[in-house]
This record gives sequence, structure tokens and C-alpha cells, in this order.
Amino acid sequence: MPQKRRHPLLLLMFLVTFALGGALGALLVTALVIVANYGFDGAAIITDPNILNDHITLVKAIQILSSIGMFVLPPLLLARLESKRWVSYLKLHKPTMKLVVLTALIMLVSLPLIEYLALLNEKMHLPEGLKALENWMRNKESEAQTAVNKFLVMDGLDDLSINLLMLALIPALGEELFFRGCMQPIFSRWTKNKQVGIWLTAIIFSAIHVQFFGFVPRMLLGALFGYLLLWSNKLWLPILAHFINNATLVITTYIYQRKGFSIDQINQLEKEGTWPMVYLFSFVALVMLMYHFYKQTSSRHQLM
Repeated sequence: MPQKRRHPLLLLMFLVTFALGGALGALLVTALVIVANYGFDGAAIITDPNILNDHITLVKAIQILSSIGMFVLPPLLLARLESKRWVSYLKLHKPTMKLVVLTALIMLVSLPLIEYLALLNEKMHLPEGLKALENWMRNKESEAQTAVNKFLVMDGLDDLSINLLMLALIPALGEELFFRGCMQPIFSRWTKNKQVGIWLTAIIFSAIHVQFFGFVPRMLLGALFGYLLLWSNKLWLPILAHFINNATLVITTYIYQRKGFSIDQINQLEKEGTWPMVYLFSFVALVMLMYHFYKQTSSRHQLM
């Protein structure tokens, strides 16, 4: 007899509860590590304004632990709770090599377009009456960028490897398990519309990063991951796409630093953009590859 499926709202509550529990668990382990290494006075590290400079290794370890606790473990727990066949529940089926190559090409050609959308989003201005809100948003964006910049300082291959793990592999695996593996199917079942499921998940995926001036490109990126899953029924493909997107930033930053560029100089190069025809080529190539991807999978998974 098939197992009775729980209501989507209940599954969403379980998922959020598991994520909060994972975050608290990661916080507890972090506190124990700090006390073990720095004593009970080590709590001051958390409020140290120079924490990213003086304790960068500790901060990276905390970041990795938090990502695992909040995004990797909760969807695995939910899948085991909801189905004995948790691999099938999360759609962790092995994709064909053709779809793997197509996914990689889709992400590589989309990078200039994502960059262009990010530049446009960054130039967004709120009405004059909301100027205080805009200033607060930009301050939060600046704080987040400062933290990322500290992480992206890499002196050698060891730092590159750790950053690929922390900023590319674990986020790609965890966030895709959480958002596309669990949240997207939950919203699709709840609304009885897979399109709504994709876009609701993409909006939440972007909002949870709390980076307002990158909201639109991140939302569209989340929707792209959602369609890759919908059409292929293989979660490994959006995981791969997410990893390529994040890893490209880490690797290119490392290459530029090897050439003597500072993080500020690299950020300035990104803000300057590139030749407009590159953006046009990126858009056209992305549409063509996405259509080809859809045609390759449409015989088995039709869009609702």
C-alpha cells in the first residue's frame, strides 16, 4: 500500500522547523568549538569587528557548518520522513551525459547575461520618499559584500579549495536540495501548478540571501534551476548548474588575484561590464540551449 502523503503546508512546516533546528545545532557546535579553543571569554569573538581578519579560518568553518545544518540536513530528514525511497523523493537520479553537458553549456553562456542583469539591478533607485529604506538596503548590501570579499582573498590553492567547498559545492548541494528538491515540489502540490511552484521558490530563494540589489538576477537564476529540474526530473542538474555559477566566481577571482589584482579592482572590473554584443549573444544562446534542453526531455516530462 502506498504511504499516505502529508499536506504540503505540514511538509513546509517540517522543512522550516528542521532548518531552524539545524541552525541552532550549528550554533551550539560553534559555541562549543569557540569555548574549547578560546575559553569562555571567546564569546567576544562574535562581536569583534575584525573577526573576518583575525579569525578567518574559524569563520569559514562556522559558515560551512551553518550551511550543512540549515540546508543539507533538513531536506534529507524531510525526504526520509516522507518516503522510504528518499533518493527518488529528492529526484537524485543519475542524469545522462548529454543533459550534463547541456546544463554546463547553459550555465556558461548565461553568465554574461546574469552579470548584465546584476548591473541593472544595482542601479535601481527607490522613490524619494523611500530614500531612508534604500540607504539601509545599500548598507546591508555593502556589509554582505565586505564579508564575501574577505572570504575571496586567496593566497594559494589551499584557500581556493576551501572556498570552492564553502562557496560553491556546499551551497549548490544544500540550497538545491532545500529549495528545488523540497520547497518547489511542496509549492507545486499546494498550488496545483508547477509554474507557480517554480517562481514562488525562486522568489524565496532570492529573498533569503538578503541582498536586495541582486534580487532580480538571483530570482531568475533560481527559476532557471527550477525549470532544469521540472523538465529533466533530475536534481543533480540544477545542483551542477548552481555549482558552476558559484565556482566560476571563485575561480576567476583567484586567477585575477594571481595576476596581481586586488579584490576591489576585481569588483570594479565586474561593474564596468563588457561589450554589449556579448550580452546579446548570451541571451540568444541561452534561449536556444534551454529550448534544446526542453526538447530533449519533453517526451517524458511535459510542462504544466
